[in-house]
Amino acid sequence: LASRHSRRIPIPAGDAVSARNESGRHQLRPLALVTGATSGIGLAVAHDLAADHDLVLLARTAADLDELASVLGEETGARVSTCAVDLTDDEALAIAIDELGLTQLDVLVNSAGVEAAGPVEELSPARWRSVLDLNLVAVAHLTGLLLPVLRETHGLVIMINSGAGLRAWPEQALYCSAKAGLKALADSLREEERSRVRVTTIYPGRVDTPMQRRIQQNKSRRLRAEGSKPRRYRAADHMTTTSVAATVRLAVDMPTDAVVEDLSIRPADML
Repeated sequence: LASRHSRRIPIPAGDAVSARNESGRHQLRPLALVTGATSGIGLAVAHDLAADHDLVLLARTAADLDELASVLGEETGARVSTCAVDLTDDEALAIAIDELGLTQLDVLVNSAGVEAAGPVEELSPARWRSVLDLNLVAVAHLTGLLLPVLRETHGLVIMINSGAGLRAWPEQALYCSAKAGLKALADSLREEERSRVRVTTIYPGRVDTPMQRRIQQNKSRRLRAEGSKPRRYRAADHMTTTSVAATVRLAVDMPTDAVVEDLSIRPADML
């Protein structure tokens, strides 16, 4: 099994914590689980939800998770549990979820993912399997493990997809295939769980993330090797991760008698 590291803050029965709002009255904090929580969109979502949710954060690196949990706890008063686990290690993931001991869950945000660029001719079978394993299979596995506790609250599953889930581009066959599969997973899950669990898919366009910067760096190197001049990367040409987190917030804040099923967000190109 892949090594795991957990930092668990005890959460009272029902996975909700009594906190005081501005009026001084007690209220219950719902519980959200976020994958890919230490970088990019997942990190922005964790920061946003910590304002009024307790959190379970999943990522690969224990040190990054511990640092984030401390910051969020100090800034917001949220109770934050962490679990460093390889999402593609089926057995390790199942054990980690079981050890969390959740009895109910309000929100699951599937944000972890990896980029994958290159022409079909150059993509190895191993590359296909590794990307599909994280971007699609692991999402299905984790969501399936958590469905029983999500049903307890008529909870919400949020899939962070991509514009690549709606259309395809040259040299993006693998990434687009993974994201199209993620769309199909969410659409099927929505119909299977209708009236029990709500499902939202968010399709961001260009977002200024470490992953996007790696994609552009690789593209620039390839263009230079071909004798072409690459376009300079500008963060202003992209949305911020907090803008995407705002769409997650929109879905989370919907009353339980309604659901945002599909939401596309694109750069406004106004800066």
